Amino acid sequence: MGYCVKCGTKAADGTRYCPQCGAEIPSQGRQDYTYGPDMNQHGYYEQGNRTAGTGYESRQDGGAYFDMEDVRTNKAMGVLSYLGILVLIPILAGNKNSEYVRFHTNQGLVLFIVTVVVNLLSGNWVFGFHSFINFGGWWFGWIFDLIELALFIIAIMGIVHACRGERKELPIIGQIHLLK
Repeated sequence: MGYCVKCGTKAADGTRYCPQCGAEIPSQGRQDYTYGPDMNQHGYYEQGNRTAGTGYESRQDGGAYFDMEDVRTNKAMGVLSYLGILVLIPILAGNKNSEYVRFHTNQGLVLFIVTVVVNLLSGNWVFGFHSFINFGGWWFGWIFDLIELALFIIAIMGIVHACRGERKELPIIGQIHLLK
């Protein structure tokens, strides 16, 4: 049984296109999509086999997809990674052998730490305690509000990448690796 990477609809084995949205359903092997004279009717063609031990499939734009079985079994942990303090659930109870869970948990943990620091600096309440550090006066308050909005948008981007099974780093904080 296959799943659509775009909308998540179940599709029978051997189905090449999603019955719901029409997107192509990738096979379990590695696929590189390259543009060139040998393209099929959809503008890409399949090359090569999956490399042993990678756990994900490469894409033309530099991104990659995780193994679909890994994504399907651990999608909830990937999404929980971007929901604030709930990042502790994948850290403590997530599949330690899953590259998908480790990748999204690391990004979610970095995002959570940055959010807490920004909230402390702006003078907001954090975990029921009011911050004594307050750089969030009239002049800087709107800057911290914009930063918090940007962090919220980055969290939404992380959730979308986790749901799609993409191995795509978040902007600004994606390069920081706290978990191995």
